[in-house]
Amino acid sequence: MAAVDYTGILAQIKTILEADALTNNAHVVIEEEPQFGSMDHQRVVALFAERRSPHEGQSLSAGKRTRYLFHVSVWSTFFAAESYAVACAGRDTLIGNVELVLMKDRTIGGKATTCWMDGGELLSARSPSGDVFVSAGQTLLVVDVSAVNT
Repeated sequence: MAAVDYTGILAQIKTILEADALTNNAHVVIEEEPQFGSMDHQRVVALFAERRSPHEGQSLSAGKRTRYLFHVSVWSTFFAAESYAVACAGRDTLIGNVELVLMKDRTIGGKATTCWMDGGELLSARSPSGDVFVSAGQTLLVVDVSAVNT
C-alpha cells in the first residue's frame, strides 16, 4: 500500500520555498513556531500539518484508492523593530512571494495531484518587552493526495 507521505509533502514545500529567489531570504521551518526571542531571522515561513479529510464525492475505486484533502497551514511571519506598519508591509510582501512560489508547482514536486490556496488569517503582535513588532499571514494550502492499495 502506498500511504500518503504527509511529512514528505511538508519537506518538499520547504525545499521549493528555499530554492526560489522570491523566498530564499526567509527561514523556513516545519512544525515550529517563530519566537520573539530568536530574532536571528526577520522573515520566517512556518509550515504546519493542519488536518486531512476524505475528498468529497470520491469513487469507491474497488477498495484500491482513497483521496484525501491535506490541509497545510503556511504562516508567513515578519519581525520589525520599527513599527507595526513596517512589520505588516514585510508580511504582505512575504506572503505574496510565498503564494507566487506555491502557484508555480501545483503538484508539489510530484507528491500531489494538485493543490490550491484557501485564504487564511492575518494577525499582528508586539513582543512582551515591547521592542519588536511581528505580523503574520496564513495561507491555507489544500493538497489533493491519494493513498493507493496496490
